Amino acid sequence: MIRSFLVRALLLGALFVTTAPGQDEARLLGAFDKVFAPPPKGKGTVADKLAALQAIADLDSGKVAEQLVEGWTHVDGELVQVDAKREAMATELKEILKGQEASENRTIPADKNVRYKELRADIDKVRLQADELRDLQLKVGARIASLRRRDGVLWLLQKVIGNKKYALPLKIAAAKAVGGAATEVLEELAAALPKAKEVGEQIVLLDAMALAGPAARAHATPVIALLASKEEAVAERAALALAKLAVPAGIGPMIELLGRSDGQVRMRVAAALEVLTAQQFGTNTGAWKAWWQNEGAKFAASGAELGKGVPSHRKETDQNYYFGIPQDQSNAILYVIDCSGSMKAPVDLPGQGTSAGGKKEQTTRLEACKKELILALGKLQPRQKFAILWYNDLPHFWEPKMQLASKETVLRAQQFVTTLTPASSTNIHDTLEQGFKLVGRGANDKYYGVELDTVFLLTDGSPTTPDGKLDSTEKILVSTRTWNPLKRVTIHCIAIGRDLNEPFLRQLASENGGEFKQF
Repeated sequence: MIRSFLVRALLLGALFVTTAPGQDEARLLGAFDKVFAPPPKGKGTVADKLAALQAIADLDSGKVAEQLVEGWTHVDGELVQVDAKREAMATELKEILKGQEASENRTIPADKNVRYKELRADIDKVRLQADELRDLQLKVGARIASLRRRDGVLWLLQKVIGNKKYALPLKIAAAKAVGGAATEVLEELAAALPKAKEVGEQIVLLDAMALAGPAARAHATPVIALLASKEEAVAERAALALAKLAVPAGIGPMIELLGRSDGQVRMRVAAALEVLTAQQFGTNTGAWKAWWQNEGAKFAASGAELGKGVPSHRKETDQNYYFGIPQDQSNAILYVIDCSGSMKAPVDLPGQGTSAGGKKEQTTRLEACKKELILALGKLQPRQKFAILWYNDLPHFWEPKMQLASKETVLRAQQFVTTLTPASSTNIHDTLEQGFKLVGRGANDKYYGVELDTVFLLTDGSPTTPDGKLDSTEKILVSTRTWNPLKRVTIHCIAIGRDLNEPFLRQLASENGGEFKQF
């Protein structure tokens, strides 16, 4: 504690020493390097690292960019280790509880009870470590994204964005810096895009072009070319970038992309077209093609200001919904259902059954939600994939992989849903983390090869840690930003009852492109 205080005091005190600017930067970066270095060389606490980060807040150069990237990478390595440790503990805990996951009154054998209590306490401690590291990593990433001097952003463009050894979230931070300082490196950015072959590199360069906006309009040709990419994440990102560049030459190819897209990609491309053109035809490819064929030449020549449109609200055209949210617009859905003890409370959901006397039937929250889920599963098309993740104090998959919605599989899933029972607490953090493992974050997909595109998160309470204590909603939001850095997974939040954290659920849905519904 004393050592940590002294480290922070020395770091902040260095700001007030009168030296030449170059010497001051070198000294502060040297201190930063020592604090962020991994053990055994580095022994700085998270608080020390935050102080070191604050100490270089006003510095902006190529050397600063290099040091920040190095620091981010060290934090990432530490975070990977901590997350792996927590995952191993959770697996051991599940093994002890095997067969009693849904039991309100669990009985732990005496020979395992001591270890069970140790795991409960240790998981909370390791989760706190992970939360602190994840928050630190986001702050370092935000600092990287704030760099504006040419030598710094050029170094990020040339040494980080195209480098396979760096993780995609770090490249995203670098792209924000490049896009934010596009006037400094616009020619280099434009030259890099057509040369990029790796999917992650193409995505972040497109994001940088989008941030550059109309300033990069003269360099739209390689962006338009990437609309034809076989990687849907790249094609989608190109459409989003063109909405920001605001060039009429992108309209026709974007309409073609809309016609061959589906799921959430189709929704995002349609929204990009609406922003670019200020027309509101939604996902109706025929209407877009007819408009462009009849009005395109006139529209392009009119000099109308592009990129100022607003995406239209979805139109309720069918009954393929889950709690009022369409599910036919998704290719792969994860249904996350709260099975905590509070789901035993009575509820009266709109649209559900009445008794013989015409009065509303009283049922529990869980039974009502099970009925809705069974109906939703029955509406899935055979082309769609789905998974079910039910949770209380720990998350539990029905099946560990996404399943095609064949008639036989849907019937089996519906039968499983009928067996769900309420018990224990509301561990949303670990449940979302488990769900995002279906997305894919391995060496091949790097966050963008999305196996899962939509999450329906249902809950009736405020989030808790595995031991039942109230969890930090801000930490859950921070974690979700790291699990979903490209926002390619849409998260819809469904709230049952009134005794829950509505602002948190609204923000979680909003940040991840989803809808919030409360019943």
